[in-house]
Amino acid sequence: MNTCNATPAYVNAQKAQLIGENFYIQQFQVSCLGQFSYYIESNNEAAVIDPMRDYEEYIKFSESRNSVIKYVILTHIHADFVAGHVDLAKITGAQIVLGPQAVTQYQARITQDEELLPLGNAYLRVLHTPGHTLESSCFVLVVDGKDNAVFSGDSLFLEEVGRPDLASKSSGLTTQQLASLLYHSLRNKIMKLNDDVILYPGHGAGSACGKAIGAGTVSTIGEQKLKNWALQNITEEEFVKTSTDIPTPPQYFFHDVQINRQGASDLQSIKQKVTKALNYQEFTQIAAEGALILDSRDIVNKGVIKGSINITQVATLASFVGILFKPDQKIVIVADEGKEEQTIIRLLRIGYENILGYLDGGFDNYVRNGGEVQQLNIVDLKDFLDTKDQPQNHVFIDCRNPVEFKTTGIVPGSLMIPLFQIENQLDLIPKDKTLHIYCRSGARAKTAATILQRHGYSDFVLVQNAGLEHIVKEHQIKVQKVE
Repeated sequence: MNTCNATPAYVNAQKAQLIGENFYIQQFQVSCLGQFSYYIESNNEAAVIDPMRDYEEYIKFSESRNSVIKYVILTHIHADFVAGHVDLAKITGAQIVLGPQAVTQYQARITQDEELLPLGNAYLRVLHTPGHTLESSCFVLVVDGKDNAVFSGDSLFLEEVGRPDLASKSSGLTTQQLASLLYHSLRNKIMKLNDDVILYPGHGAGSACGKAIGAGTVSTIGEQKLKNWALQNITEEEFVKTSTDIPTPPQYFFHDVQINRQGASDLQSIKQKVTKALNYQEFTQIAAEGALILDSRDIVNKGVIKGSINITQVATLASFVGILFKPDQKIVIVADEGKEEQTIIRLLRIGYENILGYLDGGFDNYVRNGGEVQQLNIVDLKDFLDTKDQPQNHVFIDCRNPVEFKTTGIVPGSLMIPLFQIENQLDLIPKDKTLHIYCRSGARAKTAATILQRHGYSDFVLVQNAGLEHIVKEHQIKVQKVE
């Protein structure tokens, strides 16, 4: 099951145990952000690398192993999530550590290239690898004089590298200049590690911090030398051209950089402030005053609240909100019962704190009180392509991303309008025709439909939890290729 909780990935613990008896590595995954964080331990001293904002799991884990967290390390100033380093260090007494050239507004240990951080019977060696950002650094676990693992942050992913466009404003360098730095960091630092060194990246597939991050959670330097395009025998010019050919970063990235540079507000205090149950009257009044109604329910067969946007828990809720709406957007939540706090935590992970509460009793309470509901026409898979009644009155919309259009093709004749561009391309979408909206899984299609409803569209056909692959299989159609 694909979840968005900061949970230990025990599949990697076994591999770490093969390294030696004097240390322990645990990877934590938050899959909806494609984010990995790490717990490294030796002789009851631990370091946590790139912790999520909801830091409690790291403390519980260290306590379960009778260890003390000595360092809280950031591989760089993150853009795609709010890190929990300040809170975690404050609670545990650990030292915050960053690489060379890091600039922060809180007390931290700014290391030097090749500096050794003692950790029990081991060391963490700093490898300064600028390019993704100026301060970007890898941390190499050294035991008995041998390099065992490298925690590469956003410098090197599986089959990809970190995007070089996020620090151009703060660094004073162009994206191309940062890409050049990354080219040399890879060759002068990372590729000089032995092939058997285990690679633990900062992100996995689905993260917007890399253009096309490969599947998996762990690799080796040797494997990446074979599979990763960026580590092949290419020129600096070729590397710069390829690594800078990337989509525009999500708008919330720059908001999160500022938070991580200055340190986030206390998590428990902000959680207490925004986790507020609202009755029907309070909820409707706040919505009437302009707050976004965020509907995070997975199943919307009974309809949606008029004017709401459905971004499900199954989808990458945090990143979708961060791409579609500005950080200061006032938000009120409608969630499945018992999942209100999950929705709030996901928003806080990207620094969206202008949350005014959630509707107590959820959607059913809204309906009981006579609230206005809009329906989404969700049909069975076999009926999705049904256009027997005047085919000219039906339009298909594929709301996936451009790379998906090219990779898998589209339903023939579809309008190709990525979800995050829909509001900018309303002139292409007719209001007098039935819109058959699809994506890969059905989640983005529901979000797209609720966005269009806010703009006066009402005639939709959707499929619950199904996308192009299911449509093609059910109807045995030949997809249209996209160049």
